[in-house]
Amino acid sequence: MNSFIRILSLFMIVSFGLNAQSNCNLKFSGQVLDGESKQPLPFANILIKEISRGSVASDLGKFTIESLCTGTYTVECSFIGYETVTYRVDLSINTDHNFILSAETKTMNAIVVKGEKDDNKPLISQPKSEIKGEDLVKVRGESLGEALKSVTGVYALQSGPTIFKPVIHGMHSNRILIFNNGVRQEGQQWGSEHAPEIDPFVATKLSVIKGAASIRYGSDAIGGVILVEPSELPDSPGISGEVNVVGSTNNGMGVVSGIVQGAFDKKLSGLSWRLQGTYRRAGNSKTPGYYIENSGFEEANFSSALAYRKSNYGGEIYYSQFNTRLGIFSGTHAESISDLKAAIERPQPLTPSYFSYQIDRPYQQVQHDLFKGSIFRIFKNESRIDAVFARQEDVRSEYDYVPLTGRLNPELYLKLVSHTLDLIYKHKAFNRYSGTVGFNGLTQGNVRQYEMLIPNFRNYGGGLFYIGKWTSDRLTLEAGARYDYRWLRAYTIDNNTAQVVTPTWEFHNVTGTIGSQYYIRPNLSWTANVGTAWRAPTINELMSRGVHQSAISYEIGNANLRSERAYNLSTSLHYESARWHAELGVYNNIIDGYIYLKPNLQFIHTVRGSYPTFNYTQVDARFSGIDLSATYHLTDSLSITSKASLLYAWNRTINDYLQLIPANRFENTLRYGFGNHGSFRQLYASVTNVYVMRQERVPANSDYLLPPPDYMLINANAGFSIPVGRQLMSVSFSVNNLLNLAYRDYMDRFRYFTNEPGSNYTIKVRIPFGKTI
Repeated sequence: MNSFIRILSLFMIVSFGLNAQSNCNLKFSGQVLDGESKQPLPFANILIKEISRGSVASDLGKFTIESLCTGTYTVECSFIGYETVTYRVDLSINTDHNFILSAETKTMNAIVVKGEKDDNKPLISQPKSEIKGEDLVKVRGESLGEALKSVTGVYALQSGPTIFKPVIHGMHSNRILIFNNGVRQEGQQWGSEHAPEIDPFVATKLSVIKGAASIRYGSDAIGGVILVEPSELPDSPGISGEVNVVGSTNNGMGVVSGIVQGAFDKKLSGLSWRLQGTYRRAGNSKTPGYYIENSGFEEANFSSALAYRKSNYGGEIYYSQFNTRLGIFSGTHAESISDLKAAIERPQPLTPSYFSYQIDRPYQQVQHDLFKGSIFRIFKNESRIDAVFARQEDVRSEYDYVPLTGRLNPELYLKLVSHTLDLIYKHKAFNRYSGTVGFNGLTQGNVRQYEMLIPNFRNYGGGLFYIGKWTSDRLTLEAGARYDYRWLRAYTIDNNTAQVVTPTWEFHNVTGTIGSQYYIRPNLSWTANVGTAWRAPTINELMSRGVHQSAISYEIGNANLRSERAYNLSTSLHYESARWHAELGVYNNIIDGYIYLKPNLQFIHTVRGSYPTFNYTQVDARFSGIDLSATYHLTDSLSITSKASLLYAWNRTINDYLQLIPANRFENTLRYGFGNHGSFRQLYASVTNVYVMRQERVPANSDYLLPPPDYMLINANAGFSIPVGRQLMSVSFSVNNLLNLAYRDYMDRFRYFTNEPGSNYTIKVRIPFGKTI
């Protein structure tokens, strides 16, 4: 703890010194409302006259103008049919102001919805959720999979307390595409315990597109897409950045992450840069009754970017490296089948229970390198072309529990090199119609060493798509089509002849979608989307055969699997008012040939120990569900937010339930804002209860252990901001599992052996800084 305090003090001293010089990192934000109805006015114009910078309000009437220097400004807010309002603001800290506009005449009530309102979204008719602002601060220090659990319809597939994979509407791994700074993440994501190799601190916004998004992102996006989005590099001269420090009690986790960025002026005008780095370390997690031995981790990441932008052309290069070492709970290892059965039936593991930062075998070691180069050009007719090339190298080593052999090499070594190319052309708009045509290409080569789980392979793929969009005042219609081709060849040994064999597969198919968005009222919109998508089987589903130590399984593939074909329907309602913010989504996804890892209820004993066995199986399935999120402001200070994620999955082949599907989840949060008190700004406190039902919908005698009971957790948060120089430093406190409840989660692969962590107290400090040059 003393080390943690010293590190925190050092960063505060550095930050204060920088802050004392100047501040050009301020933010002016707010909402535009109708003076009579107090309803939001979408797409009003906000302009700071002295510097000729502005913004267009969102469809909810909200706006934000960032990277402002200290000073006095005249802000003008205008909207067709309303009287223009000006506001004089003395900006020294981040400021929030709502504009109340009055109609010019009583009959001037026409709704003006500009066609550009969602122009950056590939498909506006698909449900999309975002984590940003205060919500993003709450999850700082968590892995990407943990952070996304606060989004309705998103769950996590765990392997113990340290490895989390995002699950959207019941689907995960190769059915979800993750884009890191605009590049499709290509690692060994097929493994259920292979967490995304991404540092969430690079992002200022995490977005989740729910449902098949194959048209724009690729045929594999049958379950959804996750976008890890950093902010744009600065375009105003100056240097700014922030330092984040996080400390937790349960596993002794400490996190330090910093980012610094700037832009040049004069002869180097248009050139900007960014550096970012994160270090995380944690020891063994503690359940209410014992420590989970060897469950710590260590992570060190960095990234850098350099961009040159003019008004109609520009480019960027980006490089990042992610390094992690993850301990695997040693209580999952068993020397014999009888030991393994006893460990599953035992309520508490027999492994030593103590706290330590030491990571022993078994563990994972992963390094992921990403290089990206991108350029864009905007033509006189406002058409635009973007090109993005990326190279990724993912090296994964997995070390087994072999305490007596003295072996140093990993049992499993995989090196995957991927190259991707994206070409996107947005053509000139014709009246109310706009369109985008694009190409995505991919090459991959995988090299294996030591023991077999998946073979060496080569993989080539490409897709060509077009998306068209027609927009009127209230209605937007869109449609898209895509064709994809995939070629996959494995290099393996025939066990009977000892000869190298090269089984090869070719897959190709089309994808299509039609959607609409309609504004019933300015603050009430309805979206609907129907489409079909497909996904080719991956190398592990076709060729796996061997021990997957970290997943506690012996996995067997099936070379005869065919492509999955999905038929997806989703619809949602969005409502926003001064008191309410609500969103209701309903979906139904029929998948022919759904591939999953099915427990076959057999055990196998190998030289590496004993394991339960799983087979890749293909069935016809249906996923249906409801996502509900609603916030009601009882007063200006007190609000309540309720979320519900309901999921129903059915195996149409055998007319029974599907296995390994998340249980229904409910969440309620009561938040009170205390306002400003002296130097303390934006004081708030909240309490949340999370209820997860028992997963009753599983086939009888289908797993090695029955699903665990339901559970309810109580979490709490509090925070404030305090001026430091000309900046606002934010501090937040949180506690998860306040009542120190002992429970197990059905989506945790380690639920066969151990409970989830108990109470965890966390402090988070964010220190921004900025300097004008």
